[in-house]
Amino acid sequence: MGDLVIQEVGGFAAGGTPGAHFRKEGRLALSDLSPEDRERVLAMFANPKPVNANFYYRITLERPSRRQTIEALPEAVPAALIASVKTILD
Repeated sequence: MGDLVIQEVGGFAAGGTPGAHFRKEGRLALSDLSPEDRERVLAMFANPKPVNANFYYRITLERPSRRQTIEALPEAVPAALIASVKTILD
C-alpha cells in the first residue's frame, strides 16, 4: 500500500523551515490507518489543493514505484496521522 511521512511546517516556532534546528515528523504505514482515514488521505492525494497558510502539514506517500507529496491544512489531516508526529532535534 505504501508509507506516509508527515511533516509539520510553520507555526510559531517555524519548524520544518530552512534554518530550523528541529523538525516535526511522523511515519505511518497507510495500512495502519482506519479505512475511513485511509480513504480520506487517498482522496487528498487524488485531488491536491494549494495551501497558503502559516501552519500546515507536508505529507508524502511513498510507494515502491512512486513518491508523491502534498500539503494540507491541519483540519484536513486525520487525527491518527497527526498523532504520529514527533519533534526531532537536528
